[in-house]
Amino acid sequence: MLPTLTAVLAGALVAGTATLLVQPAGQPAGDEDGLRIGLSDDHVVVDSPGDLVRPAPGTNSSATPAPPDTPTTSSAPPTTSTTTEAPAPPPPPETTEAPPPPPPTATGGSAQDQVVSLVNSFRADAGCGPVTADDRLAAAAQGHAEDMSERDYFSHTSLDGRTFDERIRNAGYPSPGAENIARGATTAEQVMQMWMDSDGHRRNILNCDLSAIGVGLDRDGFYWVQNFGF
Repeated sequence: MLPTLTAVLAGALVAGTATLLVQPAGQPAGDEDGLRIGLSDDHVVVDSPGDLVRPAPGTNSSATPAPPDTPTTSSAPPTTSTTTEAPAPPPPPETTEAPPPPPPTATGGSAQDQVVSLVNSFRADAGCGPVTADDRLAAAAQGHAEDMSERDYFSHTSLDGRTFDERIRNAGYPSPGAENIARGATTAEQVMQMWMDSDGHRRNILNCDLSAIGVGLDRDGFYWVQNFGF
């Protein structure tokens, strides 16, 4: 999230007649504070002692005992041996997890072109094919961004009642798919991070069935629009 960024975003998706978040038309822009999103055990053994030696019957127990045997000696020198322990193997090298890759960054082109590039980077990471920029979708997106800026509202529905899919068809594109809108982000990276941090908007961006895109931007208020098509 961008704690210093005051921004609003919303997303919509066509699936039959389903729509994800449609903010009421006519809501004035600039009245939101912060980011707003929608579409959301021991056993011991003891040995017994050996038998005691007792004197035999009829013998005097005080008889002189036989002299002890003379110990024998051996001239063989003692032998010794030494052992050495094998050195312990060195400890295995420490391993660390590789840090996550940095988020994609946009380079070159207009802000709209950078958004398209970032969308395709995220889609590639998710295993989706790229979306292709389409002039008709771009015209619908740019027109809606400018309309929201000039007439001071923020909604998927225009003040004249047109929905995003109607605007896309009016621009000549026959198969509208989804729309994401945002306000307040000043760079392509910022607006894309806002959308990717929102479950509904991220699903639109990473919908592998979508094949085309158009992006609009009005810098007066920084209104952004992504239009997707099948």
